[in-house]
Amino acid sequence: MTDFLLYAAVVFLFLVSILVVLIILMQRPSANAGMGAALGGGAAESVFGGESANVLTKMTTTLTVILFVLSFGLYLGFVARENKGPKALTPAPTVTAPAKPEPVKTPVSATPASPAAAPATPVAPATNSVSTPAAPVKSEPVPAAPAATGTKQ
Repeated sequence: MTDFLLYAAVVFLFLVSILVVLIILMQRPSANAGMGAALGGGAAESVFGGESANVLTKMTTTLTVILFVLSFGLYLGFVARENKGPKALTPAPTVTAPAKPEPVKTPVSATPASPAAAPATPVAPATNSVSTPAAPVKSEPVPAAPAATGTKQ
């Protein structure tokens, strides 16, 4: 329905523009000029009477205002119609579910790792232009691994 109204307004704009051109051509600054003189002289005076200059001026002003308002309205209508439709050159955004991270698999060894296998080494802080005293490193005593009692007597 909106397309029909837009194109009907385009036809109306075309008719108004032709009327504006004809009315401007009918105006004459002197008795021997204008389209009225070309069509048999005094045609505008015979149609509109003795005050033809005032009538033609009012009609020109009215039709010109209608022409500009209709042109701007059609511009807004066609811009709004273009913004509603899908874009032909841009692909539609696709929504994908984020992939679930797989759990990290650790290798299973035959012997359990002892807690004393990795010695604790203090990490030196990064050096800056301003030196700050390092915080003391606290180390907890590592419990001794239980002795294997696999000997029989």
